[in-house]
Amino acid sequence: MVTSNSSLLKTALFIDSVVSFISGIALLLFSKAIAGFLGLSASWIVLVVGVIAILYGIEVYLAARAEPVHMGIARFAAYGNLAGALGIAVLVFANLVPFTTAGKWTVALAADAVLVLAIFQHAGLRRLAR
Repeated sequence: MVTSNSSLLKTALFIDSVVSFISGIALLLFSKAIAGFLGLSASWIVLVVGVIAILYGIEVYLAARAEPVHMGIARFAAYGNLAGALGIAVLVFANLVPFTTAGKWTVALAADAVLVLAIFQHAGLRRLAR
């Protein structure tokens, strides 16, 4: 049973898990094309990110499905998403990775989406703490 206090957190975790899993599958299936689009010379990097995204998606899904929500994994997701979004911003804006222009925009937009998830997850955690 989902209580009203945990529904925001559960919803944010479910969305995070589905998006991560689907993104991971796409990264695995189209690693060479995605690497070329982003401007990465090594497609294995995209493969590794894809595997991590799939495993993360499964773990977050299981945490969101649990009754009560697995708070440790929920915190990991919220703070990990925040750290990931900030890390991506540093990579893009400091030119630490030679992304193409389209790659920079794509990665920056993905970071924005990750940040939005982090905000909703954090709000859900705060709601539960009350």
